[in-house]
Amino acid sequence: MPQLSFVTLDVFTTTRYLGNPLAVVQIPSGQDVSTEQMQTVAREFNLSETLFLHEQSPGSNDVPEWRVRIFVTDAEIPFAGHPTIGAAVYAFGTLAQGARKGRLICNAGPIEIDYVDGVATASIPHNFHEHTEHAVFDDEIYAMHHSLSRLGMAPEVDVVSPVKGMNFICIKLEDLKTLASVDSDGLPSARLDDGWNQGLIGSFLYVITNAPESEEGLVQVRTRMLRGAEEDAATGSASCGLSILLAKKLQLGRRTKFELTQGVEMGRKSDIGVVVELNETMHEVERVELSGSAVKVMEGVIEV
Repeated sequence: MPQLSFVTLDVFTTTRYLGNPLAVVQIPSGQDVSTEQMQTVAREFNLSETLFLHEQSPGSNDVPEWRVRIFVTDAEIPFAGHPTIGAAVYAFGTLAQGARKGRLICNAGPIEIDYVDGVATASIPHNFHEHTEHAVFDDEIYAMHHSLSRLGMAPEVDVVSPVKGMNFICIKLEDLKTLASVDSDGLPSARLDDGWNQGLIGSFLYVITNAPESEEGLVQVRTRMLRGAEEDAATGSASCGLSILLAKKLQLGRRTKFELTQGVEMGRKSDIGVVVELNETMHEVERVELSGSAVKVMEGVIEV
């Protein structure tokens, strides 16, 4: 029975047992691993995501390149942020030591990576879409999160997709006390626009803790990601989607820096960096960068 090497990492942190856990399974050249086998392995790890890292190949511009596939426990997904950062830190820090630039090829497209001093910065594939204002109604929000019905006012809600297949109900709250008290009473759902009605839907709750008046400052945000009974310690794709939404709303300048902190309430604090660059009209996205660190926790082999 074939054996594959794996490591687990805690992502968006430099401290073990904080951040968001990730399994990275290496697939050597010539090894045939089916999609069904990958899904079985992801289900066995039972983490929010498992990433399969194919052996390094020479890419264009003479930089290292890795093909990657990302799975949750019950499906393959086109892109996710914390697997991207975790895989990049592992690949550059362990497999291609000395390299500072390269790329990961995921189902959503190529991701250009810069790696400096243990921090990976990824140029994220984006196809941002903001869904119709009737994607979700207040009573549906309250059904998902009963505690919000006691606020006495309707929360500000936007439904966004940073890429097709990754969808997030972004719920703005007023303070950290309210954020900490939110419960989850069922899987989130929304009426997604035609052509976008596919993939994962999550509730991404947030509080803006610092909003500068110009693009020179740093927008700081505290977040939580809930899907039914599950809470995610760090959600890079949702962080990118929310940052794009806020960059367009705040209109601080063409380039806006975000520092998002997630996972505090579940004891797995994660520090996520996002930079959003808009075009000259300030309404369309030109570039999105996601950055963070990771630390190895375990390594071993798994039989497939």
